[in-house]
Amino acid sequence: MPAVWWLALAGLPVFQQPMPEAPGEPAVLAVAAGHVSLRAPCYRLVCPDAEWLAATPYTTLWKPKVPGTVPRLRPVRASPLATRSYAALHAPASRREWVDAEASYAKVDTTFGLEAIRRPGTQVQLELGTGYRLQPYTDYGTASIGVIASGGLRVSQRFGDWAELNQQIRVETGRHNTFVRQTLGVDIMLQPRWTLQSRLEVNHDSAGDGGRGSTDAHGSLNLHYAF
Repeated sequence: MPAVWWLALAGLPVFQQPMPEAPGEPAVLAVAAGHVSLRAPCYRLVCPDAEWLAATPYTTLWKPKVPGTVPRLRPVRASPLATRSYAALHAPASRREWVDAEASYAKVDTTFGLEAIRRPGTQVQLELGTGYRLQPYTDYGTASIGVIASGGLRVSQRFGDWAELNQQIRVETGRHNTFVRQTLGVDIMLQPRWTLQSRLEVNHDSAGDGGRGSTDAHGSLNLHYAF
């Protein structure tokens, strides 16, 4: 009885029409002979049961130019017997946001960063963080031990191929004390191997919590030669 139903079903006009993969024979015969697969196409990077599939033009990494060579296949379908954990291809782009955690003898803190502007000649980065200071004044920190909040600004600007300006501002504040460090650097290319480098650093320490309440500034001017 099942054979009768199968013959009646196979005789329908829709099963007598050829399929694009096998234009020379009816659809029912192409499926029965294995010339056409009814498996749904897989568009993922990793598909299961690949070992049962024959090579197709879409899984061929390259076509041989030398007669008699065997084409190599791209492993787009992984065997379920080999592994159950699949790692998809991933090309990470450069991050515009990041989170850094630091723990040292000086402080323990977590910082969130954001690249606000990123252009070929201009970069602006912002940082905000919070933590706990263990060692006063270390790494340009506050004058007392305790909870701290920090912030930073970094600016980089190029002027053609002959000059570059870099500025960095770092602020750390505690309960009653704040330390601010600002650095400014300008590099001017005089010749392909000669560069004039100028630096200015300003540090301010407020008077609270044992702070000195002073502002210090110093600068430098160097002529750099690249060997």
